[in-house]
Amino acid sequence: MSNAVRHGVLLPLAATSLVGFLLFSAGCERQSESTAAVAESPTASAGTAVNSAAAETLSNAFWQAGQTQLIDSKAAVDALSRAVTTLLESPTEDHLEAAKLAWLDAHRELSASQPYIQVAFAPADLHQQGEDLLLALDSWPAQAGYLDTVPGYSTSGIVNDTAIELTLANLRKQHRLTAHEEASTGFHALEVMLWGPTSERTADQFEAASGGEHPEAQAANRRRELTRLITEGIAEDIQGLANRWPLNANDLSQRFLSQSPAMRMQTVRTAHVQLLRNEVLPRLPESSESDVESSLAADSKQALLAMLRTLQTVWLPESGSGGLADLLLDRPQAEALAQAFAELEARLLKMEDPFELAAPAELQRSRQQVEVMIGLISGETRVPAQEQDMTPVSLNSSAE
Repeated sequence: MSNAVRHGVLLPLAATSLVGFLLFSAGCERQSESTAAVAESPTASAGTAVNSAAAETLSNAFWQAGQTQLIDSKAAVDALSRAVTTLLESPTEDHLEAAKLAWLDAHRELSASQPYIQVAFAPADLHQQGEDLLLALDSWPAQAGYLDTVPGYSTSGIVNDTAIELTLANLRKQHRLTAHEEASTGFHALEVMLWGPTSERTADQFEAASGGEHPEAQAANRRRELTRLITEGIAEDIQGLANRWPLNANDLSQRFLSQSPAMRMQTVRTAHVQLLRNEVLPRLPESSESDVESSLAADSKQALLAMLRTLQTVWLPESGSGGLADLLLDRPQAEALAQAFAELEARLLKMEDPFELAAPAELQRSRQQVEVMIGLISGETRVPAQEQDMTPVSLNSSAE
């Protein structure tokens, strides 16, 4: 696993939970709920408060860390491709299990990459490209019946629809064609293929079928080809992103590094606020009736933790210094953010996965903690300094 998904270090705080205070006061302290307000708050401004030299160093390190994480993601996807190839060549239960484990690893590495990907595609003219890429790779939920046979519908899905020629180009055209849950590319489409529509996939369902005038049209053979093509699409998308990332690619990196150092920091800040609001919060369902990201693979929690650990590493590295919090937050905000990360991780680790099995009250508390993190990272939530952190002021005046 990449260093980008390491655990952070909880900074010492007073006995009373500062996060509890923030949950109580966040509504009063925030200037606005909109992401646009980040640019208007005093600490979010790209003014002279940000140390330019430190911002230069940190922004370059951020981009290099993103490249390292993408290398890890690509390596995990390559391993997934090999595991799926082995499964299709020799469908055994061991090979099916190995493909599932490779899926879990690759999915978590992609999740850990998202805080970097969001920043890379932050420019307005690149934003749609980034959205399209993530929808191709990670669209969820995936409707099982759109892909394969489901109970009560023996001829459902692309597996049985011989009118759809199985090519990667066609799968991309079918992806989210008429509804957002109609995923035909990406990790969650492959999740359906590996775990099966009811989580009861067996290796013999990937056995090649023979006989008949058109064996390629048989459901078993189309299932094999569909699984192979979805895997190929994931590898193609990750490879394309990795090719655009390096400093010498003169593409994504140059767009980021062409900004002033202070503006790079603000770009990261705004992108991470949006990530928490638009990607993290939706992964924490509001009730057992809500969609969860990986209902078949039961990976919703671990994928979310991978994403949060990358954010924590960027803002509060294990070394205790050198993160975005040093540049963009004051000490009380940074300490509150450290505690918010630690408490949220501890809560998530105790939860069931998939999340629909978790207690609604725990999910709600987790969502509240994410809201606290949004307020702190954006700079909108102000935290009173604790008594032990305040500089004593002498009340004695000179008699002269």
